[in-house]
Amino acid sequence: MKTIEALAPDQASLSAASKLTKRSNWPRLEKHEPQALIWGECQGSGSNPYRVVVDTGDHGYKCTCPSRKLPCKHTLALMWIAATAPASFAAAESSPEWVNDWLGRRRKTTPPPAQPIEGAAAKSIDEAARTDDSAAVEDGAAVERREAAQRKRAEDTRQAVSAALDELDQWIADQLRL
Repeated sequence: MKTIEALAPDQASLSAASKLTKRSNWPRLEKHEPQALIWGECQGSGSNPYRVVVDTGDHGYKCTCPSRKLPCKHTLALMWIAATAPASFAAAESSPEWVNDWLGRRRKTTPPPAQPIEGAAAKSIDEAARTDDSAAVEDGAAVERREAAQRKRAEDTRQAVSAALDELDQWIADQLRL
């Protein structure tokens, strides 16, 4: 469990993963012992489930979801299930083609799980597993910082789009001139 906490990008990812640990979210959970692989399909909001694979030996992972957080909540949930309910995984004679594709493309140079940075916010599986909403309450300063960051990102995006449009105008003018 400490490995999962160390790999999680933030507490919100752990909390989201805790909601995905129900067996009903995973129509397929399998493992292949000789290769130390676990994989599954997690039903998301779309018609096709997300495919998730984890190498339990070196904690390498892959998920087909569009999340920008790495590892994503699906990967964390799969690892969480493996740690708390290993009997949920059916033994497989061989791995599916999509797992083999990932194995063929990946580089086995994954660094060990990150050690907590001193002064960084701690991540806790126990806190993620809590079902009450007390963790969702934010203080006023945190809300203001988040809103200020959103305003700055919006302004940066506006400036980048404006600069790109200026470059496009210049390119079109150059093409017409030539």
